[in-house]
Amino acid sequence: MLQIQLGAERPADADDRLGRATVGWHPGMPEDEAWQAGRGVWKFNADRALSQDEVQIINTDGIVLAVARITGISKHGDRYALEGDLLRGDPRVGRPTPSPHLSRNPVTYI
Repeated sequence: MLQIQLGAERPADADDRLGRATVGWHPGMPEDEAWQAGRGVWKFNADRALSQDEVQIINTDGIVLAVARITGISKHGDRYALEGDLLRGDPRVGRPTPSPHLSRNPVTYI
């Protein structure tokens, strides 16, 4: 599983490659928004990411915000964004992740 940890919500760069106004998470964020915030744009090993079945988007408190099935990636310069199907209503959402995020990088493989 791929795990992406989001920091607090802040304005996106003016040239955000996914056209987002903000990045990060905020309390009460719906799963759809968490997926859009968490799916990119990151530096990661594309082959390794594609070998994972799912991605778990978590906040810095270790709470699962969204879970998606990975179907592909898109390239944005030297970075990537995940493509996938959001698993709406996944029972892991809203609960602490059973796999603590031990990396100092936002993207880790579990």
